[in-house]
Amino acid sequence: MSTSLVAVDLDQTVVYSRRSAGEAGPSVVVEHLDGEPLSSMTTGAVAAYEALAGRHCVVPVTTRTVAQYERISLPVPAPHAVCANGGVLLVGGRRDADWAAWVAEVCAASAPLPVVEELLRRVEDAGWVRLVRTAEGLFAYLVAHAREQVPPGWLDELAGTLAGLGWGVSVQGRKVYAVPAGLSKASAVQRLAGLLGADLLLAAGDSLLDQPLLELAVSSGGAAVRPAHGELHELGWDGAHVTTATGARAGEELLGWLLAEADARVR
Repeated sequence: MSTSLVAVDLDQTVVYSRRSAGEAGPSVVVEHLDGEPLSSMTTGAVAAYEALAGRHCVVPVTTRTVAQYERISLPVPAPHAVCANGGVLLVGGRRDADWAAWVAEVCAASAPLPVVEELLRRVEDAGWVRLVRTAEGLFAYLVAHAREQVPPGWLDELAGTLAGLGWGVSVQGRKVYAVPAGLSKASAVQRLAGLLGADLLLAAGDSLLDQPLLELAVSSGGAAVRPAHGELHELGWDGAHVTTATGARAGEELLGWLLAEADARVR
């Protein structure tokens, strides 16, 4: 009998802000910030998540810091999680120290974080920039006031410069992430699968930072799904099953798809 691990990205895959939800219908707020509702899931997505987590090991996999991740109240608490794009592995709710040591070695192969942070801060005072931050001492990101305000020329130049420093770029809505090339959600999930003895991997995600994870799931004999929106959709990437719905409805659809796939594959 197979033991399954279902790795799910959170933002714009399972949980949605008001800006990204679209025509969501009845929803449940799963995140607050400063007392205000920030993110939600459709009621159908909540039901599908509960069913999925009730029968399989669901692992949230996110670019969020641990503090940002802990703001979310998922329908079923997750004992394990991957945060900071694979930079932090939570096993039983605690940081995996061996993983942290490995991550430090990987990041040391790329240019230091302050060098990359400085590149983002060069445009910090531009009218289209809301803020620039670092996360877990591992990577940096910029938040624009609106996605359409991010200058394409600046993005291309940033990507070229960072490639020479051993870093990559991913754009998720209004956020521009700069991440060390060796840091990935896929590597962290692969380690967790080994620790848990899981031999079947299913995954869901919407961005370039999710692509290696989705590819890992498929190449290892599992399955992957992405929503019909987001960075991978904009690039036309077809290496995974694609939902018919967009926005928060896509989250509901892909959770149902993962449940059906996991049930069918676990014998």
